[in-house]
Amino acid sequence: MNKTYKNFILLFIIVIITLLYFLNKYNNIIHQNQIDILVSNKVEIVQNELTNQKNQALSLAILFSKNQNIINNLEQNRAKELKDELLKLINNIKTYTNQNSIQVQIHTKDLKVFVRSWEDKDSGLNLESFRKGLVKVKETKEPYVSNELGKRFNIKAISPIFNNNDEYIGTIEVIMDYSDLKNRLKYLGIEIIPLLEKKYLDIAQSYKESLTLGDFVVIQQQYDKKLYDFLFTHKEYLSNEKFYYENKNRIITQIPLGNIDEQSVGVMVICFDKNEQNFNYLPKYEYLGEINIKSNLKNIEEKEKREIIIK
Repeated sequence: MNKTYKNFILLFIIVIITLLYFLNKYNNIIHQNQIDILVSNKVEIVQNELTNQKNQALSLAILFSKNQNIINNLEQNRAKELKDELLKLINNIKTYTNQNSIQVQIHTKDLKVFVRSWEDKDSGLNLESFRKGLVKVKETKEPYVSNELGKRFNIKAISPIFNNNDEYIGTIEVIMDYSDLKNRLKYLGIEIIPLLEKKYLDIAQSYKESLTLGDFVVIQQQYDKKLYDFLFTHKEYLSNEKFYYENKNRIITQIPLGNIDEQSVGVMVICFDKNEQNFNYLPKYEYLGEINIKSNLKNIEEKEKREIIIK
């Protein structure tokens, strides 16, 4: 084998290795771009679902504020009758919709607790000092919704209540936790855990006995234990230093959960399988009637004709 031939073989090998190197690098870039797009899409889904939940809460708050029984009972200081009306409305919503985490609170015009649908204590408690959303609605006389911090951290939609003379007499607040949101996202292949920063426990006293996760506390009683255990052993994934983290086939990212000052007081950790390909977001249709099939076969070569009669 002469020297020229050897040089040609060596050059050929170098060219092939170089091509393979750049091809692999190109494929990695394409793959990374696909993952970036996937994560962005999943985050957008979560944000849209969260916005949808806020809009539902706000719609209910506005609707309830126009209820004449609520208006009359608040104006006439009839707490028992008002609570009975709230419980009836909430029961109807739970019966005919998939909203199961609704609670309602009524405040007087000076922002004191008047009626709560879930408990009878704290009547007369002044909320003005730590409920900025209530103060905002009192001042603007306009409905408002946010992820707001109080004794609990959840979605709070607040609407002013006016009597028949258009006088401001108080506010109504529709409260939703993240359980319904969690169930909807799970159907889409996304797991979430909403977390609150520990430093806010002096306000959010309901979570003082809750599970901790790094510098956060878990604010949902129902949560994915496998995801919690995974995050407990990988607390670095709770950091927002990177847009997302990969662990085998699992993607972990997060979105901030802010309060009325647009300051983040918690995060919603998002987890999904990066290889999952399904169509769970499509609606399911089910027909429960009877289906009869009649076939007319003229001969073996004729195409089968079927008539479906749905009764």
